[in-house]
Amino acid sequence: MRHGALMAALLLSACSKPMEGRVTSRDALTAERPQPRGAATVRTDEGTYSAPSVQFSVDFLEDPPVKMRLVMLSAQAEDGSTWRFRMSVGDGFVTSKHATARIIPLTALGPGLAVVDYQLAGEPAMMMDEGTLELTVTGKLAKGAVRMKDGRVRATFEGPLTFECMVPPTWLSKADAQAAPAPVPASDEAGVVRVLDEALATPQCRSIADAFR
Repeated sequence: MRHGALMAALLLSACSKPMEGRVTSRDALTAERPQPRGAATVRTDEGTYSAPSVQFSVDFLEDPPVKMRLVMLSAQAEDGSTWRFRMSVGDGFVTSKHATARIIPLTALGPGLAVVDYQLAGEPAMMMDEGTLELTVTGKLAKGAVRMKDGRVRATFEGPLTFECMVPPTWLSKADAQAAPAPVPASDEAGVVRVLDEALATPQCRSIADAFR
């Protein structure tokens, strides 16, 4: 998963179906490509989808010290249908291992907010307009549900949680990290650069990873 996918724009047009909107932006459809089939499973009325894992991504900056924490899942069915969510979580998620978010369309994500979109084979991509997303992590297992505004379960998901941590390049230098990857440009206008702390060499990344062992 590339860091640029975290900041992709989501643009919608009006749709006659209740609580859903048609995704019209090509960026929205390609922001996160569905992952190969794997251990994470999504079950909906329309079908079953899978991906290697549920992903937890943290992006550190010098100031402020943390820019964004996202839990994400991008799953695919055998017929090519896709189902995805992106959920912003706050500091408390690392200790509580639980989060509930309000599902919204088109708005920039912040703690307590999530976006859910899906595309059935041969049909337009759709995005949920309203509802809630619940997530609980036990050990390395993440599971949860997407509910509509009236409380009905729209989808359930379960699978292993993987962790990715982006940090300023100087943090890896101070940690004396070996074989640090080349810096990747940030997607914001400031041109700030972060690198993937794949070895969890920095104490900031290592402490979060330890909380989910």
